[in-house]
Amino acid sequence: MFLKTAIGLISAILITAAWYASPIMKPFPKLTGLHKVGLRTLEFVNSNRSGPEDSRTLVVHVWYPADESVDYTHRAAYLGDKMPYFQKSMAQYFNVPEWAAQFLFRGIKTHAVDAPIQSAAQRHPVVLFSHGLLGVPSDMYTVILEDVASHGYVVMAIDHPYLNELTLYEDGRIISSHDMSVKFKSMSPQAQKDFQSRAIELYKNDLKFMLDMLELYDSQESKGILFDFDRIAVMGHSAGGTAAIEFCRSDARCKAAIDLDGWYDQVIGEKPIGKPLLLMFGSKSLEVSEPTPEYLKRKQLTREQYFEREHGIAVHRKALCADTDCRLVVIQGAEHGDFGDGILLKWPLRVWGAVESYTTIRSIN
Repeated sequence: MFLKTAIGLISAILITAAWYASPIMKPFPKLTGLHKVGLRTLEFVNSNRSGPEDSRTLVVHVWYPADESVDYTHRAAYLGDKMPYFQKSMAQYFNVPEWAAQFLFRGIKTHAVDAPIQSAAQRHPVVLFSHGLLGVPSDMYTVILEDVASHGYVVMAIDHPYLNELTLYEDGRIISSHDMSVKFKSMSPQAQKDFQSRAIELYKNDLKFMLDMLELYDSQESKGILFDFDRIAVMGHSAGGTAAIEFCRSDARCKAAIDLDGWYDQVIGEKPIGKPLLLMFGSKSLEVSEPTPEYLKRKQLTREQYFEREHGIAVHRKALCADTDCRLVVIQGAEHGDFGDGILLKWPLRVWGAVESYTTIRSIN
């Protein structure tokens, strides 16, 4: 009798654990806009640039308001053809068998469908998006980007090659920033800053190229999709946010900038950009706490220099946002990584006690 009870209890625990763990991501929250959302992945070749790191074939994920008549029951699988590579990467990262990663990361659905764009004859406002540096690619910000598209925007999210973990091309080629990430960690603080500054220039060049392509596409009226060049914004997370600010400062086609928790003070100018600017930070990113000896050693700073630097950043941020068209929004309890899809991960892949996922996403959106 005891043995049967124990077996039944263990079975119930295993079934409950499997139900909880698969998939290991919570469902994507309901879209807040009125429009259905379509998704296409395109490639754009910049033939004006050459060299191993400057050869720029850009993978661009495009979310857009979809035609209302489309069958919305067959929603796109999260990460699409990239998922098997992502599962393998997760298996290596967490040191688990590949079958375990396949079990955990399966059956994840977005809200997007492969469908015609809504009202192709009208002009659509555009948001260009750039991901963080040496982190996740742009389609791992789906929870934010498809929601923006549901409000009627065409969102074009760039995978900057060599500067994110996984860029997948149509022909099966993969470009990863893994080796560069390892190298970056061994750099001196000054060398890291120099690398960041160069990366921001690459981001800005890619953004410029994409706007050039949109103008060319629009002039040909190809496939009837037209863009509203009076309503183009650039948004980014981390390094992408820094690039958004500085690109909009220098390119008149950009009418507004959105920075999600990004701040490279050696790149960002102190004067306001003269255009609508949204600075959005997680409250934990703005906290100034007592630095550890290990941190100070790694950054080659004294305790006094650390606090002086943090004070200078706060003053810098205030000066940048002195314009009446600038807003600073702080998301309470949020950390740097909470602005991407990782916020939907379940425990233990997401730390216990982290800020509540859906409330935070709702605040961001």
